[in-house]
Parts: sequence; structure tokens; C-alpha cells
Amino acid sequence: MISRRSFIAIGGGLAASLFTTGHSRLPSNGRSNHTGATADPFDAPLGYEDPLVTGNYSAPITDLHPDNFIADNIALTTARINAPAHPDIIANAAQKRTINSVLARLQRLQGYVGHGNFNLIGWDQSLKIARDHDQVGAFTTAELNLIEDIFFTNAQELGFYGEKVVTKLSATIPQKHVLKIPGTGHFLFKGPATDTYHKIRRDLGDSVLLTSGIRSVVKQVYLFLAKVESVDGNLSLASYSLAPPGHSYHAIGDFDVGKKGFGQKNFSAEFAETDEFKRLIDLGYLDIRYTHKNPFGVRYEPWHIKIV
Repeated sequence: MISRRSFIAIGGGLAASLFTTGHSRLPSNGRSNHTGATADPFDAPLGYEDPLVTGNYSAPITDLHPDNFIADNIALTTARINAPAHPDIIANAAQKRTINSVLARLQRLQGYVGHGNFNLIGWDQSLKIARDHDQVGAFTTAELNLIEDIFFTNAQELGFYGEKVVTKLSATIPQKHVLKIPGTGHFLFKGPATDTYHKIRRDLGDSVLLTSGIRSVVKQVYLFLAKVESVDGNLSLASYSLAPPGHSYHAIGDFDVGKKGFGQKNFSAEFAETDEFKRLIDLGYLDIRYTHKNPFGVRYEPWHIKIV
């Protein structure tokens, strides 16, 4: 395993500062270079004028939305699974300022396109919307460098040992592959994910809710950086409770469920004590992605349904 190390400030961003020992900072294959790069081969790119982001915008996210619980509910512990003896990777003051500015811009983007659309929006779409609309504002060079470095870094450096399931920052999620789940603000992939969710609802009833469905790379960047901000720049601690961008199975099929009225406890081990969770396990046809003592370096997530 490659040892983790502290960030060093270069130009106020993360450019040329991450994990340069023994390999190049960013792989040449898959970088967007801030332009319209080719998407993953299994996806057709969404057009910039696709109806997904040009009309019927929903209201911006509120503090009570479950996604805020995902971003904020972190077990502040140093006794992390597989945590090595090396110091955690922690952003310095300049990098924290850039993280804050990225978060603010992504929040404005989310408010512009609507929460549901933000779950699906691609990186190239995001760049164009931000550049073309003053209420969002174009990403700065420092912000672009930070996002690329976060996406392309080796997650094992952060103590996360899951595979990278989305390899290109420019990967997109075509509308024809997804289904909006009414009353949730979330989407699921058609096929096994949607079929499994409807089966859960049929077997358990309305007390079980979809709390998080598809998350694009853009959405995962937003959630991950929100976690980083909430733990004072500690990327290693953030990766213990949220997959780094590109490593989330939410991008290719997994989803989260919770108990109606349980609030942020749905994203804690307390969910495993509910009747809803026990009934889910008793069904016999579900798997949990991040079990106790899982090999990924991730906390126990009884709410995360494994599909892929």
C-alpha cells in the first residue's frame, strides 16, 4: 500500500501537489482538461440543451433534505477500519478555501438546475452551465485543479480500498437509462435497481423510503467535499464515511433506503436496530454493500443496498 502524506500548498490549489511520489499526479487517460471530453463507453453524452437541465427546475436543496445528512453525519473517530499508522491527509488553509469555493459554486449550480437534476448532471454540462450563467459563475483554475486531483488520486492514499467504478470525470448518465422515483427527488437505474426497490416497497410497505439513488460524479464531488469541509479538511476521515468521487456504486446502480420519519438516523448504525432493517434482512434477497468489518475501509452502512 502506498503511504499517505500531507498536502503541500502550490498555487493555492491542489494542482501538482497530490501523491507525486512514484507516479504522475494525474493519469493522461481520462482527463477532461476542462473541455468536452469523451464520456465512458457505456454512456452516450447528454446534450447541453437536454430538457433535463433546461426547464422545470425544482427548488434548491433545503437543510432538511436527506443528502445533507449524508454529507454531515460522520463518526468522528480515529479507530477506522484498516486505518494505517500514517498521518491522515489534511488540506492546508489555501486548499480549504478552494474547497469552500467549489462547494459554494456547486450549491449554486444545484439551485439552478434543481436537486433532482443535480443527481444526474454531467461534468461537461456543469462546466457549460456555470460558464454561461452568472448566477452560478465559471469555475476558476484552482477549483478545476482541485476537482481533477480529488477525482484522479489513488483512493488508497486516503484509506479507501474499494474499486473505481467510474473512471472518467466526464462520464454521463443518459435519461433513457433512469427512472424518477416520485416523491423522493431521486432517480434509479432501470432494471435491477428499480425492480429491487419496487420489490422492497411491495414487501415492506410505505415505511421504507428511498433516501439516495443515482449520484453522478458531480454530485459525488459535492457530497465528498461537503464531508471534507465538515471534518476540517481531513480527506482521510471523509473517505471513511463516503466513497471518494469515482468510487461510489451509486453512480452505477446501488441505492440507500431508510425508515420514514427517522431523519438523519437513517444514515447511522441506528438504522440497523429498526424493524424495517430487520425485515429487509429477513427478505433474503438483499445484500448490504458495506457490512461490518468490510474490506473497503468504510464504516458500516446498513442502509446501503448492493445492486451491482
